[in-house]
Amino acid sequence: MGKKEVSFKLMGDKIRDLRREKKISSTILAESIGVTPAYISQIERNIVEPSLPVLRNLAKALNVELLFLFEYEAPTDVLITSTGNVMEKTISQANAKYQILTPMRLYNGVKPDMSVMIVKIAGEKTDYDEMVTHDFVEFCYVLEGCIEYRTDKKNYHLSEGDSIYIKRNVPHLLYNPSRKEAKLLAVLGNIHPHLQTR
Repeated sequence: MGKKEVSFKLMGDKIRDLRREKKISSTILAESIGVTPAYISQIERNIVEPSLPVLRNLAKALNVELLFLFEYEAPTDVLITSTGNVMEKTISQANAKYQILTPMRLYNGVKPDMSVMIVKIAGEKTDYDEMVTHDFVEFCYVLEGCIEYRTDKKNYHLSEGDSIYIKRNVPHLLYNPSRKEAKLLAVLGNIHPHLQTR
């Protein structure tokens, strides 16, 4: 039996499809996020990669999570990831690279319980310029180097082999205090119902 390949939908295609699905014109979308219709057209045709602030505004205007714009759909209910179908994504104006290991949508539109990725953060840089929050838990394991996990209340220093679990809606960012690139395994998602305590 032949191997079924995962086909990736480029970010511009996803934005265009979401806009059309919600029956929003490119002009209205452009006005709502403060850019020109021509720029929206370039994004949707995958000519330019939008900056992080523009991506955040697009996600908000299209009523989706920012991470959804970077995810892809899997062709079956069983997810097998090989080196040939892993997508690495660099966000403009961010100092991190994201190697997404799991799709966020299955072939039937069902959303898996979690998203797994490898995150690489450049030396002496933060992953983003400001703290972010999201409505799901986050687990990070340091594979190489070290990081500071900064929340609005406390900073946590993690070395290789250390891990951290952050509850949902906690403002945070990651800082790499060394000159060497840091590499993390990140798991984002919701605790499965059968694992929750009563």
